[in-house]
Amino acid sequence: MENEYSRAEKVLATLFVIFLLLASINFLRELERIPAEPNYSDYQAKYGIDELLDNQSRLLTLERELFKTYQVAENNLTEAERVYLFKREEYRLAIESGNVTEELRQEYLQAKENYERAYARYLAAKGAYEDVHQQLVELNARIGELSAKTWDEYNREYQIYRLKVLALKLLFALPIFIISFLLFRKRRNIYTTSLIAYSSLLLIYLILSAIWSTIQMIGLSLFGAGASAAALYYLRKEYLKPERVYRRRIGQNRCYRCGFPVKDDYLYCPNCGAKLKEKCENCGAMRPLYLEFCPYCGVKVEKMGKES
Repeated sequence: MENEYSRAEKVLATLFVIFLLLASINFLRELERIPAEPNYSDYQAKYGIDELLDNQSRLLTLERELFKTYQVAENNLTEAERVYLFKREEYRLAIESGNVTEELRQEYLQAKENYERAYARYLAAKGAYEDVHQQLVELNARIGELSAKTWDEYNREYQIYRLKVLALKLLFALPIFIISFLLFRKRRNIYTTSLIAYSSLLLIYLILSAIWSTIQMIGLSLFGAGASAAALYYLRKEYLKPERVYRRRIGQNRCYRCGFPVKDDYLYCPNCGAKLKEKCENCGAMRPLYLEFCPYCGVKVEKMGKES
């Protein structure tokens, strides 16, 4: 004969399982500290990425400054070229007309000198900017290449770390489950049942935590699909029932089947031929089909009308 247990014993057994499970989960988290967890910054230092990032920051600052200088030199060249072309044309016309003056000649030569000087500054600023920009492009490519190697090596080591942690957790959880299962098979009572429940939940938690990163997106997708399907089913069930659609159409003076406009004295739909009214068994009036109550006597219709 099976043992009968009081409600208090069952509550205590449940609390026993909950508290023991919480303590075991905390212990499993502590086990994660035993293997040395790889540090991504160590692998960055191994490949010299930190130094490259510092150089990248320095070159970015220098590139911005040189770009501003290049823009100023370009603007100055544009203005110097405008003045030079104007003075050259003015000097040419003066030569052709024979009205050349020394002052006009000096202005032309000065404009030409200013233009040549501005052009030289422009070329120097452009060359400096393009040189630093090219260095930055090469440095970014180098950083990207080394970052990929760093991530690959770190990821391999991290997966090995996770396997070590999983092995430690299994060494803790599996013996508890096996012992609990053997005790439960040997003698079934509230104590062994609590133990097998605790060990089973612990093992399930361990498995889910190990594969959560893999099933997370799949689980979320399945949950979203299930929730959408449930919502559609609920909407169809509650708001798209044939009876609801029929009553809504009847209230709008339309045929409940095809939606064609009908008049109050129509007995059949002129569009699809559906029967629109039936005789009320209580008052004898011709009432529309699919109404819950007769609109003439107010008596509840026990059986919905059926179209003929």
